[in-house]
Amino acid sequence: WVLRTGAPWKDLPDRYPPYQTCHRRFQEWDSAGVMDTILEALARDLKERGKLDLTECFIDGSFAPAKKGAQVLGKPSGARVRSSWQWQTVLVFLSPYASRVLTHMRSNW
Repeated sequence: WVLRTGAPWKDLPDRYPPYQTCHRRFQEWDSAGVMDTILEALARDLKERGKLDLTECFIDGSFAPAKKGAQVLGKPSGARVRSSWQWQTVLVFLSPYASRVLTHMRSNW
């Protein structure tokens, strides 16, 4: 529900278990690679059915704060590597080389 609506965990409807339980389970699944497996299976299914068009996409960036001035890029510190399935999804859709990114995913197409 949270992924579909974009609402915070604390706003989870009463028909679900406590939001803390749902969030903990989600984190466990993410850490165990379950979400990666689901994303890869969905991408594979779309590709096999000819429904995956990597030439064009739309990203809703309304959640990102606007920054003043030019973006400053520097060397990554290496302190923290973003590796969540959400970050991987964003990278796939933001990259001009999306087809290469999908090709190099862990699953075999």
